[in-house]
Amino acid sequence: MLRSRVAFFLLLVLPGCCGLIPAAVEDELIISPAVETPIRIDGVLDEEVWQQAPLSREFITFHPMVDRPLGVATDIWTAYSGKCLYFAFHCHDDRPGQIKTSVARHDNSSGDDWIGVVLDPLDNRQSSVEFYVNPSGCQTDGLTSAVDGSNFDPSPDYVWQSAGRIVADGYIVEMAIPLESLRYKSGERVRMGIIFMRHVNRLGAMGAWPELKAGASQFNAMTAIEYRDLRKGLVLEVLPNFTLNRDRVRVNDREWGGGTDANLGVSLKYGVTSSVTAEATIRPDFSQVESDAFQVEVNQRYPVFFVEKRPFFMEGTNAIDFGLVSGGLMSAAVYSRNIADPLWAAKVSGTAGRNLFAVLAADERLPATAAGGDHAFWGIARFKRALGGDNSIGMLFSGRYAGDDRNSVLGADLQYRFLDNIRLTASGLFSSSHLPGEESDENGLAVNAMLQYGVPALDALLAYERTSGDFAMASSFLLRRGFEQLQFLLGPNLTPRRKRLAAWVKRVQPYVRGSLLHDLGTRMDDRLFRTGLNVYTKWNGTLKLEVRSGREAWNGASFRRNSLYAMAAARPWVWLSLQAAANFGDRIYYDSLVPFAARGQTLSLAAVVQSGVRTQVSLELLHDALARRRDDGGEKVYGLNIANLTAAYQFNRHFLVRGALRWNDYERDLATDLLASFTLIPGTVVHLGYGSLYENREWQKDSWQPGSGRLLNMRNSLFFKVSYLWRVH
Repeated sequence: MLRSRVAFFLLLVLPGCCGLIPAAVEDELIISPAVETPIRIDGVLDEEVWQQAPLSREFITFHPMVDRPLGVATDIWTAYSGKCLYFAFHCHDDRPGQIKTSVARHDNSSGDDWIGVVLDPLDNRQSSVEFYVNPSGCQTDGLTSAVDGSNFDPSPDYVWQSAGRIVADGYIVEMAIPLESLRYKSGERVRMGIIFMRHVNRLGAMGAWPELKAGASQFNAMTAIEYRDLRKGLVLEVLPNFTLNRDRVRVNDREWGGGTDANLGVSLKYGVTSSVTAEATIRPDFSQVESDAFQVEVNQRYPVFFVEKRPFFMEGTNAIDFGLVSGGLMSAAVYSRNIADPLWAAKVSGTAGRNLFAVLAADERLPATAAGGDHAFWGIARFKRALGGDNSIGMLFSGRYAGDDRNSVLGADLQYRFLDNIRLTASGLFSSSHLPGEESDENGLAVNAMLQYGVPALDALLAYERTSGDFAMASSFLLRRGFEQLQFLLGPNLTPRRKRLAAWVKRVQPYVRGSLLHDLGTRMDDRLFRTGLNVYTKWNGTLKLEVRSGREAWNGASFRRNSLYAMAAARPWVWLSLQAAANFGDRIYYDSLVPFAARGQTLSLAAVVQSGVRTQVSLELLHDALARRRDDGGEKVYGLNIANLTAAYQFNRHFLVRGALRWNDYERDLATDLLASFTLIPGTVVHLGYGSLYENREWQKDSWQPGSGRLLNMRNSLFFKVSYLWRVH
C-alpha cells in the first residue's frame, strides 16, 4: 500500500507564544493548531500562525518518475477555525523566472505550476476532495473515488478561497476551505486523511508528501490530520438560476424566424448532518457557457461520450461510482446525461459509520415522439461498505419507467487490494426490461473483472467483461452488448541511468496490450494487438509510438485493422505548448448496408500561446480523410479539415472575455462564438454569449441548396445566464 517513507518531527513552541501551537506530527498524525481570528487569504504569510516552524519535507515524485526527490523544497503550514480549514505553502524554486502561471478561470490552470491538498474528510479511504492552486492563486478542484481506479474528476466545483504570488525564491499560496464545503464526521476530535501534491512545470514532474508508490492508491498513502471540536457545517444552500436563449434562423433568402426560450430554476441543498446531505432541483440548467468540446463524429461506430456539466448532477458523483473495467465497453453504470430534460430531481447521499449511500430520483420530460408517454421516472440507489484501506463492497439499483417502457437493474461490486500492488475490481449487473408492445420481460447479465498490478519497474493489467444480448441498462453508457472480451497490458518502466540522457529523458515505457472480443450473436471475433513506446522527456514532453494490428467484424464481414499511431507533446517555453498526432492505416466505412474496407489518415496539431499571464491564444488543426483501398479503386470517400481558433483575455480570476472561430470544410460552415463570463464563486455567475453559424447555401426553387453559393449567416444565438449561491448557516 502507499505509505510515507518519512514522518513529521514533533514541532512545538512554548504555549506563551501568542497561545499558538504549530502543526505537529505525532506517530504519523498531524495535529493542526486552532486560530480564533479568521485568516486573511491574500498570499502574504503575515499571520502569527504562519510564523511557526513549518512542516517541511521532501516531496517524492510519482510522475513521470517514481521514487525520486522532486528537487525543490516545500514548506507547509496548517491551521483551522470553527468555520474553515487553512493551509499555507512556501514553494521554493531557485529559478522563479521559469515558474509557469496564468490568471485563469476555475479548473483551467492545471497546466501551470501548482500546489495541492488532497483531503479525505471522512477518513474512510473511499473518496477525496482535491484543491489545487497555481502561483497566481487560481483554482482547480475536483474529487477522486477509490472505485474508479483513482481517476481525478474535475467536474464538481467547490466554494473556497485561495491566493498566490511569486516571490524571489519561488511562490507562496494560501487556502481557506469552508467546513460547509466538506462532508465530515463532526465531533470533539475529527481526523481526516491528507496528502500534499506539487507540480513543477520546468522539471516536468509531480511529487507528493507522503510518498505515492507505484501501483498503489493515494488513499492508502495518506497520513492523518486531526482537528478539535468541529461541528456541523452546511445548513441550507439555495441556488436559483435564470437562463435566456434567443435564436434567429434564416427561413429563406429574405425572412428570419426563431424564438425565445427562458428557464427559471432552483436547486436546494440541506445538510442533514455534517456527513449527510439532501438535495433537490427544479428545471436544472444546462449551461451553454461550458459547451461540449468538439469531437469528430463522422464515420464513428460508437456514440461519443460527453461529460456532465449540470451542477446538480456533477456534485457527489463519487457516491454512485460503480466498479467497471477501465477502458471497457461500459464507460459508466450511471451516465447522468441520459436524464436529458429533467423537470425535477432529488437525491440524498452521505455516510453512516463505514457505510456510504446515495439515492437519486428524477422526473424526465420526454419528446412527443417517445414511446411510453411524455414523462419517465428515474430511480437510482447506491450502497457501499468500506472494508478498510481503499477496499469496499457495494450494491447498485437503477430503474427507468415510462409507461410500458420499463428497465430495472440490480448490481454488486467489489474492490479489493491484495498486498500493496495488486488490485481486484469485480462486478455483476442483472437487468429486467419490458418494451411497449412486448408480452414478456427480457432478462440480461453483465459481468466485469479487472486485475491491476503495479511496481516501479512494471505495470500490468488483465480484464474480462461479458454482456449478454438481452442486457439493458437505461442509466449506463454502454457501447455494445452481446459480447465477451478479454484485455491485457504489460508495460515495463525504464529510467535512464546516464546523467546526460537522464537530463532529457525521464522515463521510457515499452508496452504490449491486446484485446480479443467475441460477439455472442454473430459468433465473429474482433482482435487487436498493440505494441508501442511511451517516452517522457524534459519540458513536460511526451512521445508515443504505437503499431496496431488486428481485425474487426462489422455487419457480417471481417475487416483488417492495421495502423500506425504517433503523438508528441511538449512545453519548450512557459509561453508555448505544442501537441501533434498522426494515425495512418486500415479503417472501415461503417455503412449499415454496404460497408467496405478503406484506408484512412488523421493528422492533428494544437498550439497554445500564452502572452503574459492574462492572454491566451490557441489554434487547433485537424485533417481526417478516408479512401477506398487501391485494389478497390482508391476513390476518395471523404475529407475533413477543421480549424479552431480561440483567444481569451482574463481580466482577473473572475472576469473573462473569449472569442472563437471554427471552420469545418466537411460541413462547409463557419461558427463564431463570443463570451463574457463573470464567476465570483462556483454558483454565483453571470454569462453573456453570442454565436453565429455561417454556411454555404443558395436559395433555389423555394429551398436551401447546401454546399453551393456564398457563405451566408444562417443562424444567430444570444445566451444569458445568471445564478446566485446563497448559504444559510
